Amino acid sequence: MLRQSAAIVLWMLLNIPLNIFVLFVFIRQVLSGRKPAIAEPVPEESDARIRLFVENNLKYMAPRQGDEGLGTKYERMMVDGLLCRLASQYGIKSALESPADGITGIPGANSLALADGLSRPMDLTNPSRLLLTEARATWRGRGLGHKVRLSQCGVAALPFPDRSRQLCWSFCMLEKMKDPVLYLKELSRVSSNIVLMVTINNNNMGNAWHRWYHAIRKAPWDHGNIAMTQKAGIIKAFTEAGLQVLEAGAVDVPPSMDTQDMPLKDDIDRVVRLFGKRWEWGLNNKVENKSGLLDCFCWLEANLPSWFKNLNAHHIYVVGKATDGT
Repeated sequence: MLRQSAAIVLWMLLNIPLNIFVLFVFIRQVLSGRKPAIAEPVPEESDARIRLFVENNLKYMAPRQGDEGLGTKYERMMVDGLLCRLASQYGIKSALESPADGITGIPGANSLALADGLSRPMDLTNPSRLLLTEARATWRGRGLGHKVRLSQCGVAALPFPDRSRQLCWSFCMLEKMKDPVLYLKELSRVSSNIVLMVTINNNNMGNAWHRWYHAIRKAPWDHGNIAMTQKAGIIKAFTEAGLQVLEAGAVDVPPSMDTQDMPLKDDIDRVVRLFGKRWEWGLNNKVENKSGLLDCFCWLEANLPSWFKNLNAHHIYVVGKATDGT
């Protein structure tokens, strides 16, 4: 109880200045008059929607050379931890990420944490050939090209036999599906054990700010179905898809609001230069693992109570088990 109380107090103390900074950046970007990065209308069909989203994200990341900053690195660490825990808990030896994406800033990096523990190549799928090409480069860059297999296909038409992968999962993709239940049914068909969905957390106060950001910038809302960013909605979809819900929780709880695709890196660069520091948090940068701030965030997340995480996490997740009836 003492650790939880201390974690809440410290989290709140850090939250205030960090969110003041985010608010300042929000106002500056709104007043800048820059055109939104994504101007295309959001397609109705799921495959086209996913293709547009991931390819726009690749355009955003290209000039940043795979470096999106501290927040994204922390997000990846927390999601990696969740994946590794589930892989150990359920003895996962084969896995599919469908559709894979580059939201972490590095295309195809979401499932790298699983690679060494699998007995067969990690499967990544996406409707976008461009995303898969970039994902292959990511895995080869880590010396893991032989441990990944990529397939271009639709989200509800996977080229895999029934019960052929022990884990099927995706990161921030469920909420973008036109028919989430149909998508989950296809994953449950392929999975012999676990289906994991990680999505945006609608409870996070940054979501309201971000909706205003899109409205003011006249950019289409491309973050999907709000019901699929709430635990109750996801659990309902799992149940309708015939999945047995095993666990629901929250992950990625840094002491700042979620900015989603509102670009902060350039503004952060300007601030840290005042202190003679550089903001280098790329995938292969070893310095990232020595950050005192990252260590602090990790300690906070390990000690915050579940109710607090549910309110403030950037992401929520639901774990389901495929059953014989799916």
